[in-house]
Amino acid sequence: MSNRVVVVTGSTGSIGNAIRRSFVEAGDRAVGIDLQSSSDNWGPTYACDVSDEASVNQAFNLIRAEHGHPTVLVNCAGMAGKGGVLEEPLDVWRRILDVNLTSVFLCTREVVPGMRAAGGGKILNIASVNGRFGGSALSGPAYATSKGGMLTLTRFLAREHAPDNIQVNAVAPGPHDTPMWQALDAERRTRILGMLPGGNGPGDPEDLGAAVVFLCSSAAKYITGATLDINGGQWMG
Repeated sequence: MSNRVVVVTGSTGSIGNAIRRSFVEAGDRAVGIDLQSSSDNWGPTYACDVSDEASVNQAFNLIRAEHGHPTVLVNCAGMAGKGGVLEEPLDVWRRILDVNLTSVFLCTREVVPGMRAAGGGKILNIASVNGRFGGSALSGPAYATSKGGMLTLTRFLAREHAPDNIQVNAVAPGPHDTPMWQALDAERRTRILGMLPGGNGPGDPEDLGAAVVFLCSSAAKYITGATLDINGGQWMG
């Protein structure tokens, strides 16, 4: 399973970057997609607005030309809102849904033909515990809705592409040690950690990356349409 072409969207964020590193350390070639192009020890990142069809197509055309067809896709790009339905503006609602959910639709369309030709592939969607329990004013309504929609889209894609030997799964992280987490005030962090049995946390993005690599490995070939909850027990379903 080594030396696969792996595309990670939202690759320069804390979680996306940890996922990229985990794949490289496992022997794969990780290619990033984010708003700004860059390059580091873990590979190149291509500039792309994942909510825009033309931008996504252009980025994947470059990836295919320079690296070959991806057989692993990790949809990690995302943005959060805040407040309730009375506070979140309509344009913010639409932007969050496009970045978090429509991007999964657009990027998946780019990789499925190549995966079919290769005899299979892996798609892994980074959802959120907010998509499990409904979110709150900390996430905003669009974020929770988009992550819940991502879980349903994961199951749809898993059923649709099982005959193509394409496994599609999701992870639903709870609080992890990222800049977004650190930006919360101490009282909010304490309140969120109080929802975890034992109050342990936040999670380590490196551990999350390892779980993603497992779900995209041959050891997980019989797992599809599943969501792995990585939240320290914040939500148990």
